[in-house]
Amino acid sequence: MINTDSSSISSDFGSERTVWLGAIVWILAVQFFVAQIVVQSAWVTPFSLTQNFISDLGNTACGPYPPDSGMYVCSPWHTWMNASFILLGLIILVGAALVRKAFPPGRFRAAGLMLLALAGAGNLAVGFFPEDVNITYHRLGAAAHFILGNLGMVALGIALGRRRPALAVYSIVSGLLGLLATTLFISEHYLSMGIGGMERLAAYPLPLWLIVAGISLVCNVAAPPPTPRARSNRWPQALCGEDRFSRN
Repeated sequence: MINTDSSSISSDFGSERTVWLGAIVWILAVQFFVAQIVVQSAWVTPFSLTQNFISDLGNTACGPYPPDSGMYVCSPWHTWMNASFILLGLIILVGAALVRKAFPPGRFRAAGLMLLALAGAGNLAVGFFPEDVNITYHRLGAAAHFILGNLGMVALGIALGRRRPALAVYSIVSGLLGLLATTLFISEHYLSMGIGGMERLAAYPLPLWLIVAGISLVCNVAAPPPTPRARSNRWPQALCGEDRFSRN
């Protein structure tokens, strides 16, 4: 005879563990910011957060870039930056697949995760096709990050609704901020932040959101051993409140 209660507990524990693992993967998006600091430190020419693109760190050649500009780009550790773009893409894709049940089911969850997946694929393109190697594919990948990634945050924020209001609001605000910055960036309105500053305002909300969402999910689904007694005494309840992730 099958013990249905035991089977249900085991299934719930397996889902929680999967979400927890995906959350840890998303937290690893911090590497994107660390990589920029490290690669930037290798420059022997000045690097400007307001005038240089993030992608300048992955530029494979030394010289003026764009070719008709007076901006000199030379990134000795460009391989590490391009690897960071690729790793960020994988972090988005793998994490999204694992944390799916952390969001209530419905069309907004489906749309949000799909948009995030496309943004992850875009980051792969950015890393595999540096700006000075294939600018067309590079721009398409960056556009997926800027537009689809920010839209994905908004959709997932709506999906969360009242389940996790703080994370929902943060998701929606971050996505809208990224979309506004993307619009200003494309229309060449930099608001005294420079082209590099506005690009970062468009690009940074997604990796920052991955880190924040990952921490929130780790807090909420810290998995106990799959036993009724352990589940009733799970210590994260006192710190994070009841686990509210969907089991559908």
